[in-house]
Amino acid sequence: MIFAEAEKYIMEQLPMYERQGNAGYQGGLEKTLLLLEKFNNPHLQFPSIHIAGTNGKGSVSSMIASILQEAGYKVGLYTSPHLKTMRERIKINGQMIPAHWITNFTKKNLHLIEQIKPSFFEINTVMAFCYFAESDIDIAILETGLGGRLDATNVVTPLVSIITSISFDHMKLLGETLQKITAEKAGIIKPNVPCVIGEKNLETMPVFTQYAKKNNAPITFATDKFVTKKFYQSLIPPILKVELNDENKNIYKLTSPLVGKVQIENMKTVLCTIEILKSYKYKINYNHIKKGFIKLNKNTGLFGRWSYVPNDVPIIMDIGHNVGAVSNLVEMLNDVKKERLHIVWGMMADKDVEGILKLLPSDAQYYFCSPHVPRALDSGILLEKAKNIHLNGKAYKSVRRALYEAKTHANSKDLIFVGGSVFVVAEAM
Repeated sequence: MIFAEAEKYIMEQLPMYERQGNAGYQGGLEKTLLLLEKFNNPHLQFPSIHIAGTNGKGSVSSMIASILQEAGYKVGLYTSPHLKTMRERIKINGQMIPAHWITNFTKKNLHLIEQIKPSFFEINTVMAFCYFAESDIDIAILETGLGGRLDATNVVTPLVSIITSISFDHMKLLGETLQKITAEKAGIIKPNVPCVIGEKNLETMPVFTQYAKKNNAPITFATDKFVTKKFYQSLIPPILKVELNDENKNIYKLTSPLVGKVQIENMKTVLCTIEILKSYKYKINYNHIKKGFIKLNKNTGLFGRWSYVPNDVPIIMDIGHNVGAVSNLVEMLNDVKKERLHIVWGMMADKDVEGILKLLPSDAQYYFCSPHVPRALDSGILLEKAKNIHLNGKAYKSVRRALYEAKTHANSKDLIFVGGSVFVVAEAM
């Protein structure tokens, strides 16, 4: 067995939400715990930070990982989804898990996988824990896949639990109201474990407060701890400069390649988490924090969050695909100086297609496309839905063709944006 065969087996033979939608989702912890027991419970062999939320998980987890790396720690990072290869999901100090490690693990444990029949995400989570334990890491940053309460990662008792912003997504699995979705995310809050909440609003705050109280978990709302004194950002190329004051009047002057006002809130969440880690005797200073933000992309390989691709025509790619994320993206697109806006856009059929299309700019030229996954909405159907709300464009059978056409019709003073789905960005890279 070679890596290509192992990856194909894991991604195609096991249930996978990203490929199949709800049919590929297996909620519950039973199979994960059963597998972990077979491997001597590797998740108990290292400290961790556990992160849930609708938007911002990837940014926050990568920020924390980068800072800890700058402080000299050996940091495991487990994220999802991936863009090109499943190896992207499991990293130590920014380096992807070796292909041979996945191949050997799959080959050696094929009988066990066939017997227990885990989902793709469940076996991936177990692999991450085994690899981290074997590699003797100092700490792991673990991002939930979907939800929180029934997520395969929710077998750990972390040093701190983090929940980023909440928006409508995966409603059929998590609930039709913001409160129900919040309750699923709050399911990662553990007894006596500090939790940091990245967003404070009237709908979600009571749910978080209730869960924290029930678990005797100290709760921090990041927005209460920091004041944004000033900020500057350039969207092309992306750079964000922020000055924050904490409640003790300490000043943080930070620079990041991640832009958008939402990233300021993510920064506050990260800084609150760092303070909690310091209480556990992690040695992290201001210089580590500054360098961690500046070197974020280099340290972690993060891509797909307003990622700038230099070209004859500037290109921005972003994986945001729900109402909250797209709202933020549209606000940023409106702020970019440009002559014309060209949008390469594809979506999954199980998303709130009409609700998201209504958020998109009406003055853009659209190139609707279908990524090559079973869940993808046909580009022709997407075009018809877009026409109903007066978005102008054409449909293309592939992402690459749509992007080619956008490049052909754009000039150097225009902007091309690629988004709507992780799979659109992956195929456009």
